[in-house]
Amino acid sequence: MSLAPQSPDRNEILADALRAHAAGDLDGAEGGYGLLMRADPGDSDALFFRAVAAFQRGRAEKAIELCRFALRAPRFSPDFEARLADLLDANDGVGEVSARTFLRRNRLERHVLKGWLPETPPFGPDSELLTLGSCFAEELRKYLAEKRRLSRLIFVPPGLNNTFALRQFIAWSLTGEAATEAYWYDERDGGGALKWTPDQERESYGRIFRAAGGFVLTIGLAEVWEDIETGGVFWRGVPKSQFDEARHRCRVSTVEENAANLRAILSLLRTHCGDAPIVLTLSPVPLKATFGDRSCITADCVSKSILRVAIDQVMADGLPGVHYWPSFEIVKWLGCHLPRAMYGDDGNPRHVSRDTVAMILDAFLRHYFKDGPGR
Repeated sequence: MSLAPQSPDRNEILADALRAHAAGDLDGAEGGYGLLMRADPGDSDALFFRAVAAFQRGRAEKAIELCRFALRAPRFSPDFEARLADLLDANDGVGEVSARTFLRRNRLERHVLKGWLPETPPFGPDSELLTLGSCFAEELRKYLAEKRRLSRLIFVPPGLNNTFALRQFIAWSLTGEAATEAYWYDERDGGGALKWTPDQERESYGRIFRAAGGFVLTIGLAEVWEDIETGGVFWRGVPKSQFDEARHRCRVSTVEENAANLRAILSLLRTHCGDAPIVLTLSPVPLKATFGDRSCITADCVSKSILRVAIDQVMADGLPGVHYWPSFEIVKWLGCHLPRAMYGDDGNPRHVSRDTVAMILDAFLRHYFKDGPGR
């Protein structure tokens, strides 16, 4: 027997199996999934939902084994997972809460994390991380602090959300290079630009970098303010008292520039901090304004696309100990397949929801720390 991947017969069998599954008829559901797997042993949906059934029966090891097979399958159907989650929500039965948790967790592995996970967790139980970058890095910083995963606290400027600023700050912390100091302006509370000054001696920053057990670097913006005369790039913006329309301009940095900055950052960290693991991430928080003449939403798409391609080019270098964590894709791309809002549960539509942040960071700790999510 052979069923085409998207044939009416195949989809009808799967739909019947899902209905049986949601009604608590695990025997009937597994019968349908088994029929699909006999027709196609690599049917990822049948493998995955059979794993859910195994999990509900208390056979966790079998469930994990089936999920691993599903991860290697070429076809994925997030809509079927969302459908089963909806059906489980509509039915009361033993084990459904844990089944929904299992569904949600493995949805990440199947549709986003495949191909990006380290072979073994790079961080040990006592590894202390240093997080730098955009406001999403601040969420990670708070979460890691709750789990006691942070190194000694230092005042990390919140304006380090482009690769130029991140490179400048890391170079100063590790080498004392301060030629770019004229551009170290962060955003003032309430608006405007504020000159950043360190709250400790430069050597203190360097010691904390060198003592860190790993780094998480988050970038978020490709739009930058540039000094045309010098080519220097400001961290966040030009102070009103210094702004010169003939000298300062806002522009979109290129893939090549951002890739070069990231490579320079990696080189700095490797030279001065040894082989501590480095994780790159892209912030899913959207732009709230643009100085270009096109809409903010389309400008945000261009900005994130440039940064994501730059990261992809750097990851293609295959540098040992350098990882990419796809939090951006979880929110932006997996989110459209999930029956819930990914933003705005605090009233701010730009903020990633607390539930989503917890899901992302729990998964990060599960895959990157040898003892899992926490203490």
